[in-house]
Amino acid sequence: MGLSSILRAFSAILFCVGAAMLAPFLLAVAHNEPSAGRFVFGSVATLLAAGGAFAASMGRAPPTDFRGVLIVILLGWAVAPAFAAIPMALGPMSFGDAYFEAIAAVTTTGGWLSREAAVASPSMMLWRAILQWIGGLGSIAIAAAIFIRPAFIGIDTLLPPFSRGDKNNFMRPLRNAVFTFSGIYAGLTLIAFLAFAVTGVSTLDACVLALSGVASGGFLGGADNPSALSTATIVVLFVVMALAGSNFVVIARVVRGAKERVRDVENGAYVAIILFAAFFFWLLAGAGDVDLIIPQLFNAASILSTNGFILGEVPPLSVVLVTAIIGGAAVSTAGGFKILRWLVIMRRAIEELGRLIEPSAVFGRRRVSNELGVWIHFLVFTMTLATLVVILSVGGHSFELAAAAAISALSNAGPIIYLVNGGADGYAGVAEPWRWALAAAMVLGRLEAAVALALFNRWFWRA
Repeated sequence: MGLSSILRAFSAILFCVGAAMLAPFLLAVAHNEPSAGRFVFGSVATLLAAGGAFAASMGRAPPTDFRGVLIVILLGWAVAPAFAAIPMALGPMSFGDAYFEAIAAVTTTGGWLSREAAVASPSMMLWRAILQWIGGLGSIAIAAAIFIRPAFIGIDTLLPPFSRGDKNNFMRPLRNAVFTFSGIYAGLTLIAFLAFAVTGVSTLDACVLALSGVASGGFLGGADNPSALSTATIVVLFVVMALAGSNFVVIARVVRGAKERVRDVENGAYVAIILFAAFFFWLLAGAGDVDLIIPQLFNAASILSTNGFILGEVPPLSVVLVTAIIGGAAVSTAGGFKILRWLVIMRRAIEELGRLIEPSAVFGRRRVSNELGVWIHFLVFTMTLATLVVILSVGGHSFELAAAAAISALSNAGPIIYLVNGGADGYAGVAEPWRWALAAAMVLGRLEAAVALALFNRWFWRA
């Protein structure tokens, strides 16, 4: 599996986390916050761990196979948050709560144990947004380099603008993906920050909105809800959310000035679903009033990109939850089932219905092939979702809270949990023992389901 390569990659992840603590540390110093020392300790501890992992990886780094890169991905989603949680754990939070918050941030789920605590300190608010931004970049890179391939997604997809190299070395394409998307991702974030700043929000809020918005994190900074923002800020946020849920491969090709024709059906379907969902939300809001359709267009982009907050009239909870499950594009920061998989399923359904209607007809070559990975993902997603709802219901939670918590975690759309119980509790309304199941669901939401199944197959690790 290439232990040296695994340790080296993990050390790079920890180095990014430790170095990123510098920004909230400087902000804490500027505001004379007591949390400045916590960031110093957390950064030193994380960088020391990164140095130790790198020292242990010295020597020849052999190619990393699929099992090796899967270990790196799991370390990034599940272990790195333990280091990211150190500044929060040194405060009033327990380490368990801090770890949960860090996982919610890194997986871009959002939806904190306490919104008041999340915005009480400027440095901690910035730290949560930075973690979401790092997790968003990781989501894009992992999807483009590892998971969005015909074997997993069922159809040929747009080739990413980087080399995937040797099929037996999965670490190289992952590294190439990070280098390729980081500049574009950072550029979009900078543009978003400047756009938010022009609308009149504070520098800190503009930074948080940009970092979280590009990452589909659903974190509004100091605002309790979108209604507290100005119209100009809402317009910018809508554009940022829509871009965050779209296919970054297309964005990268456009930015690089690709001359070849980009044949992409996913972004077109994404826009169509946003419009349809907005119209459906508007009908459920009572229709008749044209002014209501603009907020519902915002809500459709927010839910599909799995940001998860609501502006104006709140659609029925069941409709919001189903929309969140749909999710955004495959190579995006959005969570959910992903639109490309729905396209594969719908194409297969159309083919099979045609064969049922005309069993003797000749339809030509199948448009969908090798979609086993999509169906496995569908089964694992639905079974995991059902299991989470049952577990939370048995734990004494209402069905509404159980369903909202399960979908918000598995689709990485945390803020939709605030739609239950008047929006007061969030994840704090879930009893502590059951939060660990939600934390695991957040990580699973960022993995390919076929890969998740392999984790429990001993033959996969022995092969």
